[in-house]
Amino acid sequence: MDLRAELEVAALLLQDRQLALEYEKYAALKQRGPDFTVTFKTHTPFNVEVRRIRCAELDGEDAEARALKLVAVLCDKVGQMPAGIVNLLWLAADCPLSEANVNDAMALLRQLAERKAEDFFTRRGFKSAAVFLRHYRHLSGIVVRQPGAFVVVPNALARHKVPPELVRALRRLDTG
Repeated sequence: MDLRAELEVAALLLQDRQLALEYEKYAALKQRGPDFTVTFKTHTPFNVEVRRIRCAELDGEDAEARALKLVAVLCDKVGQMPAGIVNLLWLAADCPLSEANVNDAMALLRQLAERKAEDFFTRRGFKSAAVFLRHYRHLSGIVVRQPGAFVVVPNALARHKVPPELVRALRRLDTG
C-alpha cells in the first residue's frame, strides 16, 4: 500500500466537482476491494485501485522485463476488482512507463490465459487460468499517470467498458 499515491489520486479526483469519492467502501463490507469508489455526475459509479510504480521496480529493464513486472502488478490487483461495475487500476508512475509497456503486459497476460498456463496463474494465487480470466474481465482499464504523461488504456476483454465521457473527464484532470 502506498498512502501517498492514494492521497495524490484522491486530491486529483476531487478537483472535478462532477466526481464524488468514497474511500475503502468494500472494507466496510469485510471484503477486499479497490481503494476508491467514485461517482461521476451523480449516476455513474466506478472503482479505482491505486498502485505506485517506482523507478527502482523498472530501472534498467528491457521491454520484456517491464512487461513481466507489470504482469505481476496486474495479477496482484485484478482480484480486488468487483464484478458489475467499471474498475480502473491507476498506476502512479515515478518513471517512464509507456502505453506500449502496459499494452505488452496486458497482451502477455491474455496469451498466458488463452494458452491455459495453469502453473503461471496458480503461483499467483488463482485456481486456474480460467479463474484469472474471470477476474481480469472485471478490470475495465488502466490509468497511467506520471510526470508529463497521462493515458487511459482500455482492457479489450472487460465486461464493463470505461465510458468515453469518463475518459475525457479523467484526461481533463491532468490539464487542471
